[in-house]
Amino acid sequence: MLLTAKQLAIALYECGHLVGRPGHWPLLLRPDRQHQVHDASEHLQGALDWLCRAHDAGGGQGVSAGYFMRRGWMPPYPETTGYIIPTLLACSPNHPHFIERAQRMGNWEIAIQLPSGAVRGGIGLNDYPIVFNTGQVILGWTALYRHAGDERYLDAARRAADWLLDVQDDDGKWTRHTYLDAPRAYHARVAWPLLEVFDLCGDERYRRAAQAFVNWLLPLQQGSGFFPHMALQPGQYPITHTIAYTLRGLLECARLLSGDGHTVRSAVQRAVDGLLQAQPQMGTTGFVPAALDAAWSGRANHMCLTGNAQLAIVLFALGDAPSSPLHRIAHALVDRLKTHQSLRARHPGIRGGLPSSFPIGGAYVPHAILNWSTKFFADALRVASAAPTTS
Repeated sequence: MLLTAKQLAIALYECGHLVGRPGHWPLLLRPDRQHQVHDASEHLQGALDWLCRAHDAGGGQGVSAGYFMRRGWMPPYPETTGYIIPTLLACSPNHPHFIERAQRMGNWEIAIQLPSGAVRGGIGLNDYPIVFNTGQVILGWTALYRHAGDERYLDAARRAADWLLDVQDDDGKWTRHTYLDAPRAYHARVAWPLLEVFDLCGDERYRRAAQAFVNWLLPLQQGSGFFPHMALQPGQYPITHTIAYTLRGLLECARLLSGDGHTVRSAVQRAVDGLLQAQPQMGTTGFVPAALDAAWSGRANHMCLTGNAQLAIVLFALGDAPSSPLHRIAHALVDRLKTHQSLRARHPGIRGGLPSSFPIGGAYVPHAILNWSTKFFADALRVASAAPTTS
């Protein structure tokens, strides 16, 4: 493919800026390049190896937010370090040393936990708390407690959960200590960890708080199955990353809620039905526009690869058997993602990681290999291997 004048100018700028990093040049000169597909186990191993390098780059405590082609490895990210922990523990039967890595991550999260019990917002060590980040780290602590039974992790999770209850709005949503002080549908991924804590300790306060959020969100669902408040910026179109956050959070709530689980799962099914009807090519090409409107129509030309990996996980979870059409579509998404992961790149910050966008200069965190993109890709590969395609 020939470069346009604009693409060439950007590539020349980047190459001039990064002249000492020839390992970047293939991606910069061919931002739409796709890579050779290998066995699924090789793709999973490549992603896990990259996550370990990101952990090492973060000092071996928290996981570096990712490799940014202009700035190199970024500082550790408390939020995403939290939900990388369950990924490592899930893969630990084949990689026993992952347990020690996961414990180091969880211990670091305890060491930097704010006095209020909340988790710090943003990349690096910031002094402000954020609701969403707190929920994601609870997922790591509860996974560690389930694995080893160490009370420190459950104590940290309960302190964080208590803070979430303290700052929750009366109607069940969260607006304080959120990005731009706005309600978010993807706080379904905050209700979910509250239910994990409830499942471990039986404190009804956590179940009631999670149920209150679900009761706030479900009536807002539109006829198309779309939920408002899924965008990062109010008034903008949501991206597949935050859409999938919402759907996965609700699915996990459905799993852990006894009485209303079926109602919540049905709401996720309506959303997925609307999405698949508007984007039928998902099951053939694995392409999904990065941003979608309330009719699930595409509002971007690039893909958010992070969101595609997350959507695959949702479809695998929602499908009731390997023969489900949802599993076939999920496999198509995963197969497409494999073509965007380079297992032969020279640079260790690129090799095995999943770019945030395709093309790599797309609007969602351009020119970056993110730890959360790679984490969700690893999860999708692992689930895909457990749900083989049927003839």
